[in-house]
Amino acid sequence: MTDPLKLASEFPSADYAAWRTLAEEALKGASFEKKLVTKTLDGFALQPLYTKGDQDADTRLIHDVLSASVEPRETVTGWDIRQLHTHPDPIVTNAAILDDLENGATSILLKLDAAARKGREISSGEVGVDGIAIHCLADLECTLSDVYTDLATIALDGGAAAIPAAAMLAARMTDEDGASEAAPAFNIDPIGTLASTGTLPCSTDDALRQTANITAELIDLFPMGTAISVNGAPYYNAGATDGQELACLLASGVAYLRALTDTGMAVDQAAGAMVFNVAIGTDFFAGIAKLRALRLMWTRILAASGAEDASISINAVSAEMAMSKVDPWVNMLRTTVTSFAAGLGGADSVVCLPYDHLIGLPDGFTRRIARNTQLILQEESNVHRVIDPAGGAWFIENMTRDLAKAAWAKFQSLEASGGIVAALANGGLKKDIEAVWHTREERVANRRDPLTGVSEFPNIAEAKVTCDAPDLDTIQANGKARQTKYTETVGATLSSLMEAARKGATIGHMYTDLYGTSAATTVPALTPHRLSEPYETLRKRADGYKAKTGTFPQIFLANLGKVAQHTARAMFARNFFEAGGIEAITNTGFADAKSVAKAFTASGAKIAVICGSDPQYGDMAADVASALKNAGASLVYLAGHPGDARAEYEAAGIDDFIYVGTDVPDTCRTAMDHLSGARGDK
Repeated sequence: MTDPLKLASEFPSADYAAWRTLAEEALKGASFEKKLVTKTLDGFALQPLYTKGDQDADTRLIHDVLSASVEPRETVTGWDIRQLHTHPDPIVTNAAILDDLENGATSILLKLDAAARKGREISSGEVGVDGIAIHCLADLECTLSDVYTDLATIALDGGAAAIPAAAMLAARMTDEDGASEAAPAFNIDPIGTLASTGTLPCSTDDALRQTANITAELIDLFPMGTAISVNGAPYYNAGATDGQELACLLASGVAYLRALTDTGMAVDQAAGAMVFNVAIGTDFFAGIAKLRALRLMWTRILAASGAEDASISINAVSAEMAMSKVDPWVNMLRTTVTSFAAGLGGADSVVCLPYDHLIGLPDGFTRRIARNTQLILQEESNVHRVIDPAGGAWFIENMTRDLAKAAWAKFQSLEASGGIVAALANGGLKKDIEAVWHTREERVANRRDPLTGVSEFPNIAEAKVTCDAPDLDTIQANGKARQTKYTETVGATLSSLMEAARKGATIGHMYTDLYGTSAATTVPALTPHRLSEPYETLRKRADGYKAKTGTFPQIFLANLGKVAQHTARAMFARNFFEAGGIEAITNTGFADAKSVAKAFTASGAKIAVICGSDPQYGDMAADVASALKNAGASLVYLAGHPGDARAEYEAAGIDDFIYVGTDVPDTCRTAMDHLSGARGDK
């Protein structure tokens, strides 16, 4: 029977060559490579179109390798929804944990305060700063009261004091029923600590050896758990490319694998004792490819090491580098992207950061939004129902392969130069990452990489997000009251540390007995960054200006002609300056220079930007600039590239030009300096 719906059969068949010809015709002489091919920071190219012809032997194998490393049951249960907790009060944190677990979270991440992470006592001035004030077993009991640790994974962020913290949690959990079925994530990570803080309390060799010995004991107690975190977040949040982060993850993983097998642990057991922590940014497809590439490369390393089980455990977390303090509501969209990419990339657990994470302590609402982001992805979107859902997509397969190749080359370079620790110690890795950060910073400054709500579509009048400010003095006093006096010397084994914790030893006490009080290893620490940093600085400065004067710093839009003639560049100028916190005073346009000058004087502004079309500039720009200067404008901009008319415009009084590719923060900083000087602040 003939199909009455011919549809595509009536059209001629298409091929890449025909499409390429049409694309080049549409470009009207512009370079195909420059306009349509994207060069990644890792050096490989992303094509605008992929076809079946882009498949090769390598890409055909990727999906099969990755599918073999995934348990089918994971498509039923979904990934682990992990909630971060940082409120300094253990009692408040406990209520929040119970609320999270009752409403969809399946595990929790406890970040200890700055004092505990550095092995200091409750008398330290950093108690309750940037984490929970857990310093003794009684504090941990308060935090985990009524939490079934055999059902919900408890993950730790203990910093340099990860081993004392792990011993404390192990002591708490082994005193409960079902401990052998529990799957805690102790997250001991001396290499990650060294990278992020620049210090370790002992030599790196001793740190790796001690980590391996403690891991062997922990895995004996908790065979379902993990002891070591291989953390890539410090590198990515310092500006590293996806390939650099992957290389650092592989190099760190290999260092831990060697240390564990040196203790006599089997390769499979050693690999199973580790979890990889990966930061996911807002490049959706890159996030998927990054996790797929990691799984692919680690499978190769395990196979070369003689492991029979090639599986890998991955925890993905929203990258702080991609989040913003400015217009933080947009962070909800950013973390949706990071969580979605993590789920499709095959993460075993995902930490979706609350949208106000950078501002202060999240409340029940912001935690619920973060939690529900993942619940919707799982229960309504069913993202987890397919093993390797990106498999077979020509673009993703090629991106996975190219990223894996780039990362593998960087990993080999790290290994050839002595490994990850040597690269941190000599400062070479930090220098390489800083070079990438400067590139990222430049791309954000000229808006080649736009940030919604920050560099694009800013809202300087937005309502500020406020967070809870806890009483740290009271929290510290309550913590001291929970402590009991313990004066014995603590041994270096896990069992002795656990016994000391049960008797009242604090994290600070255990840390001091293990390491002393001075840093034994010091390297150049990686500096964390956020893409929105320069804009946040300007917006904060603008808020200070408003607090002193009652208004934001302002710029007058000298719009020329009818709305249709100036609106494009007026909107460009408004977004440009308001991204830096400078309020744009707008209008419907002016017919001549005299009316522009009159309106400028009435506005009370000190600086102006001329906005119109190129033909209007040829007829009016010079006259308008002169009129504005005569009316008292101390700084005049023109929206658009001046081209050959630059000298003429400058002679008429135009001081600077804003156009696509201009450094927004630098220009706004100059304008702000000028306004502050005019006000007498300088």
